[in-house]
Amino acid sequence: MASALVLDAMYTDWTAVALLLLTATPLLVVVATAAFFIWRQKSKR
Repeated sequence: MASALVLDAMYTDWTAVALLLLTATPLLVVVATAAFFIWRQKSKR
């Protein structure tokens, strides 16, 4: 019974980590791309 609780807790933790990575990674890519283009425009002047 105790091992089932541990497995449930681990599954929940890894699900949260996976969801965080799936949402944070594309957002980070968008922010980095926008920052790059803004920096490139400023450096052209």
